[in-house]
Order: sequence, then C-alpha cells, then structure tokens
Amino acid sequence: MRMRMLGAALATLLAACLLAAPWRPALAADHVVGGSVWCIPPSAGLYRAWADNRTFFIGDNLVFRFETGFYDVVQVSRREYEDCTADDPYNIFRAGPAVVPLDATGVRYYVCTVGNYCSLGVRLYVTVQPR
Repeated sequence: MRMRMLGAALATLLAACLLAAPWRPALAADHVVGGSVWCIPPSAGLYRAWADNRTFFIGDNLVFRFETGFYDVVQVSRREYEDCTADDPYNIFRAGPAVVPLDATGVRYYVCTVGNYCSLGVRLYVTVQPR
C-alpha cells in the first residue's frame, strides 16, 4: 500500500514538473539538398521529389554540397526558375558548400547557372513554413 502511494506521489510530481517546464521550439534542421551532392541528377525530377518529402521551417538551413567552380546556387524568382535563367538574382552562392538560411515563410527558388545544368535538373524550390 505504501509503495503504491509513493509511486502515485512520484507520478504526480513528475507530471507537475513536465507541465511547469518552459516550452522550447524544435531545433532548426540542416537539410542537405538531395541528401548528397548538388550535381546533375540521374533524373530531372530528383530535387523536386526530395523536397516533396520534407517540411522546411523558418530557421532551418539548406545545405548545398558542391565543389567550388563546378557548380553554384542562385536564388531566383519563380519566372527565372521556370525559365532556367538568373537575370535578376536575389542571392548568389559560388563557394561550396553553401549554407542557405531559410529566414522567412514562402516559396524559395534555386538554380545552378553553370552551363545548361539547370535545364538538366540542377534546380530546386522549397516552401518554408512558420515554426
């Protein structure tokens, strides 16, 4: 009987501590783009499929792993993404690996401007959610 009362008291104390603990948001995540290296994929839809299986939040980072001089990452508008151009880019990352912070909600578009790599599938867009 005494053990049961002690167990119930401990359970009540543990529950009270958990409820009183301050809420902490989940830690930011680093998303390695494509799960590997930013390069010409075996299929043009590889980066789209990769992004479709993830949720991106404000505070997360996209990590583009590539060798400097062989690839780049350029943040562009939707039109530029669709046209594989970078006439008026928002950001350019030429040194790899590039760590791109996701600091606002909405859709972010990225292309590679080396050669015709974008048209070969080296492009990505993600939708950033509030945390």
